[in-house]
Amino acid sequence: MDLTIELRLKKLMLFRLVMVTTLLFIAAYVEAVSETLLPVNPLYFLIGATYLLTVFYALALRSGRGLVPQVYFQLLADLLVITGLVYVAGGVRAGFMLLYPIPALAGSAIIGRRGSVVLAGVATLLYAGTLWAVRADLVPAQGLADVPHLPARVVLYSIFVTGVGCLTVALIGSYLSEGLRHAGQKLEEAAGEVADLRELNQLIVSSIQSGLMTADDFHRVLFVNRFGEAILGQPAAAMRGRRLGELFASALLEPRPEASLHTLTRLEIPYLRPNGDAMDLGISMTPLASALRGAGGHLLVFQDLTEVKRLEEEVRTKEKLAAVGEMAAHLAHEIRNPLGSISGSAQVLMGGGDVSPEQAHLLGIMVRESRRLSDALNRFLFQARTVPRPRSPVDLRPLLTEAVSLLKNGPEVGPQNVVELDAEEGPHLCLADPDQITQVFWNLARNGLEAMPGGGHLSLRLRRQRDEIVLTVKDQGRGMGRLEQQRMFEPFRSSTPMGTGLGLAIVYRIVREHGGDITVRSAPSQGTEVEVHLPMASVPTPTHA
Repeated sequence: MDLTIELRLKKLMLFRLVMVTTLLFIAAYVEAVSETLLPVNPLYFLIGATYLLTVFYALALRSGRGLVPQVYFQLLADLLVITGLVYVAGGVRAGFMLLYPIPALAGSAIIGRRGSVVLAGVATLLYAGTLWAVRADLVPAQGLADVPHLPARVVLYSIFVTGVGCLTVALIGSYLSEGLRHAGQKLEEAAGEVADLRELNQLIVSSIQSGLMTADDFHRVLFVNRFGEAILGQPAAAMRGRRLGELFASALLEPRPEASLHTLTRLEIPYLRPNGDAMDLGISMTPLASALRGAGGHLLVFQDLTEVKRLEEEVRTKEKLAAVGEMAAHLAHEIRNPLGSISGSAQVLMGGGDVSPEQAHLLGIMVRESRRLSDALNRFLFQARTVPRPRSPVDLRPLLTEAVSLLKNGPEVGPQNVVELDAEEGPHLCLADPDQITQVFWNLARNGLEAMPGGGHLSLRLRRQRDEIVLTVKDQGRGMGRLEQQRMFEPFRSSTPMGTGLGLAIVYRIVREHGGDITVRSAPSQGTEVEVHLPMASVPTPTHA
């Protein structure tokens, strides 16, 4: 409220300066063309006094104290100056009494109806008092020389008109001022509500954990929220104006016929970030509310489904491994008993005395082959069954060092292959079964060597990363596409003619049973990098007797 009064006071002071300056020019012009004025025009004293009062008003306003009393003081001073003008220049016929409603009007805009009515009354009293003083010869007539000679009814009529004019202006001005004040308050409240709603909307859009995007009727991007920028891997400025089909590299997001604009579209598409990371996006696309009125536009809500897809693939892989275990149980039931009967019968025949050497040789082959087939079946069952999680800590560095030495001297590594192990200083302890961890290494290493039939570099790295042990196996082979990566751990899927498709499935099962995880990064003709993450075990504290 104080700031409003201060602003209006400044406007009133500026208006007063303009009026007084205009009056000064008028007085100077009249004096220049007339020879009947006094040698020293009394108007100059009033004008000079007004300028001095304005300086005083400005100094008082800077103090910021008593703004309402300052308003009354300034407006009363204006009434006195106007009364002086009426007295010096004449009021009844010269018309300066028409200036009396101006302070009343200013009062209605600054201090309200009651104050403006009071000022109208004061203006009427000052005008009437001036005319009465002149008619009663209490003061020199000055500019009101004709007042003593006017009929009383003319003087009273002038006073009545001035009073009615001041009161009318005060009432109308106060009514309009109150209406403008209420309208201004409602406008400020509406502006505040709009600002609050805009801030709330911005907060909601910025906080929602999904990508939001708006597009026009031609499928050109208009807006992307911050979370959407993080998902897509590029700033909103780089996406604004691009077509949806081009941005997401999908023909499914190209403009469709008019009949499909009022329906909700849900789809899943692959997306490649500018940095080369591949991901799966789930997108819901719906027309904006304004589009139903012909304005056009669409709203897209999208999420990163890469982890969800990975978990789905993991569940499917586990289901297939479970199916393998069930099939292995049936095989054991259907094959192991006949194998035992065949082996036992052959051994009985071998123990008889009437068996020729050739027959004994054939029976020996039957026994050996039955045992070999039984051992192969037992190994298959071992891979399919669930093994209890190990509880003893194992240092992986010496384990892998020995395995790499055996690999380098084995038939899998040719002269065109290079195998290197980069292991940080240990210990690298995790709760693991040494035989199973060795099998994970062998399967990954052989898979990498098979992917490089023409030779290449196979690098192995062992390091600690926060609370995990990370084993990285990287080759320079043919690499894999995205679809092949998603299905590489499924059993009975092999990319080599002699492979069984069980090596990576076994690796996956062992790592998951150890509470770990596997990540794969690969691209066609750019090699493959597999990371095995195993939880780190705490170093046992030695005890002293």
